[in-house]
Amino acid sequence: MSGRLKQCGLAISLGALLLGPAEPVVAQTEDVYVSPRWAFEIKGGQFYPDLEDYSTFYGSDKTSYLTLTFSYRHRNWLEFGAELGHMEDNGVGVLTISGGLGGAVKYTLYPAQIFANFSYDVRRGQLFVPYVGISAVSAYYKQKVDQQPSRDGRTDLGYGVRAGLRLSLNRLDPRAAARNRDRRLKNSYLFIEAQSFSTESDGIDLGGEIYQFGFRFEFDNRQ
Repeated sequence: MSGRLKQCGLAISLGALLLGPAEPVVAQTEDVYVSPRWAFEIKGGQFYPDLEDYSTFYGSDKTSYLTLTFSYRHRNWLEFGAELGHMEDNGVGVLTISGGLGGAVKYTLYPAQIFANFSYDVRRGQLFVPYVGISAVSAYYKQKVDQQPSRDGRTDLGYGVRAGLRLSLNRLDPRAAARNRDRRLKNSYLFIEAQSFSTESDGIDLGGEIYQFGFRFEFDNRQ
């Protein structure tokens, strides 16, 4: 009898070891937060060019800057994306003969970046999501001066860094978030971001620093 009791006890113990962890593992799987995979951002702010004497020719050391961004979240903490920026400013050009200030000049820049962002996004409904990122940068530029030939071209491949902080609008308005639960739009954020990038043309750096804010929308086909 004691032998059978020992065998039964051993069987129960083995069963408990095999079945015991099953419920916690399932529960953890159900509670794991998987972020939406696709994101779109629109943002704008101020661009501070690194060009020497920029304020002398354009009247200020900064100008307006707009950006559109698309990205894919490979993991909760890692996303890859592409963004296109735009800046335009009007100033006074340099006369080719005397070297003094002359006619009106219009300067346009379209920086394009391919980036990787690293986010601290660990749970659903997280109020603040900080992130940092790195990027490869190239830009199309055009400078048009009155009564002089225009200059345009593309810069060499450069680099950039960024950091930002997102504020969850889902957390601030849970009712709207609940309405979107069964739709493709899953998360919305208001965010601030700072960037610095460098990209050169003929040894002249056309990069600078950017400070901007915007809206981020995350989409997913999963229900």
